[in-house]
Amino acid sequence: MAYCMLTFGEMLKQASHGIVTQAYSGPIALRDKLAHVPHRKLNAEVLATSVERATTEILPLIQARIQDLSNAVS
Repeated sequence: MAYCMLTFGEMLKQASHGIVTQAYSGPIALRDKLAHVPHRKLNAEVLATSVERATTEILPLIQARIQDLSNAVS
C-alpha cells in the first residue's frame, strides 16, 4: 500500500509541473513522507485513510481529465 501511494504521489507531483492544486497536495505530501521517512515510523491508519481518500476524491478527477484528453483527440 505504501509503495502504491508513493508511486501515485510521484505521478501527481510530476503531472502538476510545480503547480500543486488543493486536490493533489495531500497525496504529494504523503509521497514525500513515504520517500523520506523510515517506514517503521509511518502510521498505518493514516496511510489507509489516504488511500481511501485518493480513491474517492482524486481518482474521479484523473478519470475526467483522461476523458477530456480522449475527447480532444477524437
